[in-house]
Amino acid sequence: MHVLVEVHVGDDPHAVDTITDRFWVAGAVGVEEQPGVVIGAFEDATTAEAAATALDGSLRPVEDTTGLDAWRSHAEAITAGPFTVRVPWLDPGPGIDLVIDPGHTFGSGSHPSTRLALTLLAELIEPGMHVLDLGAGSGVLAIAAAHLGASVTAVDLDPGSPATIAANAERNGVADRIESITGDIATVSATADLTLLNVTIDIHETVAPGLRGQPLGPLLVAGILAGPQEQRAAAAHARVIVDRLTEDEWAAVVLDHGPTPAPS
Repeated sequence: MHVLVEVHVGDDPHAVDTITDRFWVAGAVGVEEQPGVVIGAFEDATTAEAAATALDGSLRPVEDTTGLDAWRSHAEAITAGPFTVRVPWLDPGPGIDLVIDPGHTFGSGSHPSTRLALTLLAELIEPGMHVLDLGAGSGVLAIAAAHLGASVTAVDLDPGSPATIAANAERNGVADRIESITGDIATVSATADLTLLNVTIDIHETVAPGLRGQPLGPLLVAGILAGPQEQRAAAAHARVIVDRLTEDEWAAVVLDHGPTPAPS
């Protein structure tokens, strides 16, 4: 069962954008915009109730997946860096074609944090790299990395994620380059040339202590708000910001260990 939170916004486009962003920050697994209302889907009642209180919304439990599937009728392709991300029933666009059906996992590619991460990803990947995607969702970032010649290990706590990623990897012809597993990203132990973390700031601060000291390469961090959350993410991971992109109030940053001090 999922719990939907409905927030009435009238015809104010700024309010739509604001509420949509706040739903993602609050932990929604899906967001749908309808005339005059924005609907966020949550996997547990406690998180949904907190979001409803914060956003002055109303709760509506649903036994089936209707509320998570309604977005399909108005899905649009998006561009990010060299990629066009689309659902299977839309025609290919320019550049590298990423065909993603998120099912009921997070990650259609439409959120600014995903677009920013895709743009930076294209600048970081080199063929032959091994990439670790933590909080992989539908696999959009993992599949993008595989398109660029990387092998990828994708990890997500959602038990539905591996099947969704496998189906999407098959659609994109990169199934042989992606291993997808269910697991807690706070306790993962791995080696990578580049690690992707498109998760909210609270999750960054929760999982960072367990990741410190592991050979994970640079961290491509997204899912955070521009401004103080960038520095909070850098501090949590004990790294420095070496590159960044922003869109509206969202940011994606590349974190590394900084320059090696010269011998004294």
